Amino acid sequence: MRHHFSSRAASAKRSTIRELLKLTEQPDIISFGGGLPAPETFPHEELAAIAQELLLKEPHNVLQYGTTEGSRTLRTEVAKWLGDQNIHVTLHDLLVTSASQQGLDLICKAFFDPGDVVFCGLPTYLGAVQAFSLFQITKIGVPLEDDGMDIDELESRIVAARREGKRMKGIYVIPDFQNPSGITLSLEKRQRLLEVARAYDLLIFEDNPYGHLRFSGEPIPSIFSMDDEGRTIMLLTFSKVLAAGLRLAVMVARGDLMDVLVRVKQPTDLCTSKFTQMIAARFMQRHGLDRHLAEIRPIYRAKKEAMVAALEKYMPNEEGLRWTNPDGGLFVWVWLPEGVDAEEMLPRAIAHKVAYVPGASSYVDGGGHNTMRLAFSLCALEQIDEGIRRLAEVVTETIASLKAGARS
Repeated sequence: MRHHFSSRAASAKRSTIRELLKLTEQPDIISFGGGLPAPETFPHEELAAIAQELLLKEPHNVLQYGTTEGSRTLRTEVAKWLGDQNIHVTLHDLLVTSASQQGLDLICKAFFDPGDVVFCGLPTYLGAVQAFSLFQITKIGVPLEDDGMDIDELESRIVAARREGKRMKGIYVIPDFQNPSGITLSLEKRQRLLEVARAYDLLIFEDNPYGHLRFSGEPIPSIFSMDDEGRTIMLLTFSKVLAAGLRLAVMVARGDLMDVLVRVKQPTDLCTSKFTQMIAARFMQRHGLDRHLAEIRPIYRAKKEAMVAALEKYMPNEEGLRWTNPDGGLFVWVWLPEGVDAEEMLPRAIAHKVAYVPGASSYVDGGGHNTMRLAFSLCALEQIDEGIRRLAEVVTETIASLKAGARS
């Protein structure tokens, strides 16, 4: 029987990260692969008590269908929480989704036709790359600098795309502790990004899953809060700040942008789980999300510091070998010496019982082969030290092999 797959489905590829997550099921492998939140940050006792109460006292409510926009109770709590951060929104500006990956899917459905252009970082979030690719969106990468996307280069590539007659729709950016690089977009560059978007009439898709996981340095205002034209759509998620298993996120947008997002969500899933929405809402009411964040940030800070210390301790002193030292989030990004291919090196790493995410999958221009992402969030401190020790052995062996091959 002949296959009936659509061209879109036939071109879809499996996620490198999701495949690597299978390695975490092997207890002898230390995995820095998936960006999973630390299980010790889950307030499981509080969530269990809330879930039991909701099921026993409000089953007629929490087990029923809800509205597409999301629970009014949850949206009210989110609006209050954002207001405390000087992000002032109404309930009509908020749309609850089944995690932020669904938000990316809705953005593709609402704003892009095949061939339309999105500008994104080099590197950028692999899940976004997958979504853009599935919807046959043209991805134009822009290099990252130590303080975020190179805005001059962004504008140059916008001008070039316009000269070529391409339909440009928006800029995708993860401003705080970017996945995968851990890099933060500076305040000056956020302002310039808005100016460029205004000049060329582009939308800004601000994906912000990690902004509330800052454990050092001063917070920087969100792009959405700086936008007085309503051209920014912000994605927030409960996965990293409360519990990934709730599968909850919130899209923040104004006016017609929100209206179209609601319309494209309705044929997708009608509504997000009312049960998990009410669990999150009740947690915010009783325990406070900011109080919970204050408790979990030191956990991630200790893990990041352990990883950076281990990299400094074990990695060889080689030209071109360096890494980020983020002020928040879940990831450290490593640049390997030129000629080292992180994907080719991965089997050797797995043989040493350590895993990571090769960086090339996060580059839309085919580059980044000498880069890798290390997630420090899941492992215990002693695992981080041992895992980096094993990884450093692999890097040292790989570099030695390349040098030997060059001499022969």
